[in-house]
Amino acid sequence: MAADLNATISALKSGLTSIPADAAVSNIESWENELKTAAPEIASALGQLKAALVNGTATPDSLSQLLNSLGEKTSSAGAGNAQAEELGSLLKQAGSSLG
Repeated sequence: MAADLNATISALKSGLTSIPADAAVSNIESWENELKTAAPEIASALGQLKAALVNGTATPDSLSQLLNSLGEKTSSAGAGNAQAEELGSLLKQAGSSLG
């Protein structure tokens, strides 16, 4: 898998501010490409997050909403998979930390 679940989980556990912007965008793009067919709703949410970061339109409130939504979608799609559920939870925690 091009997108590395363990690396993404590890990065989120370190906190949002520990992730350089270019690394975050690269990780988002990798997941977006990986999931565009299998989970288009999650890929779309990732595209929105990437656009907000790249275009400089991201605010704490908008990022909070995007991360919470992405976390919900990830948890729902990954129900029964411990790593996917953990990733969803970490995304929601990251979103809550901003809002």
